[in-house]
Amino acid sequence: MVVDTLKNCAEYFALHEKFEKAFAFIKQAVADGLAVGKYEIEGADLYASVQEYNSKLPPEGKFEGHRKYIDIQYIVSGKEVMEVADVAKMTAKTEYNDVKDVEFYEDVSNASKCVVEMGDYCVFFPQDIHKPCMAIDGVSTPVKKIVVKVKI
Repeated sequence: MVVDTLKNCAEYFALHEKFEKAFAFIKQAVADGLAVGKYEIEGADLYASVQEYNSKLPPEGKFEGHRKYIDIQYIVSGKEVMEVADVAKMTAKTEYNDVKDVEFYEDVSNASKCVVEMGDYCVFFPQDIHKPCMAIDGVSTPVKKIVVKVKI
């Protein structure tokens, strides 16, 4: 997992050949005030979703993992808690859905937690089982986020 601010994104371009294009999309989307929706960048290899929602209270959150894609989750406005745990320490709750590239996991209390605010992002790799969108201190607040899916 990587947690950083957009101004440092170039430090991570070497991690994947499509990261530079992914972060360029995020920067342009923020500058343009891109509306909620799905956006193709390079077809199924690189695409994005602009989302607006209220952060979730604990019973609503789910740990999820992906096998085919890396998630870059950038906070446009608001803030939330994102939790992460190593897949080796997790127990699957559902079977892997190959079409949606998602598997859900049992909740754990010992996951690492970080507050991600406007201008920050997290990068989740397949070993990073994550629970994003969580409320801070039990108070649900509005969040706008860009999630870029980068095919491995």
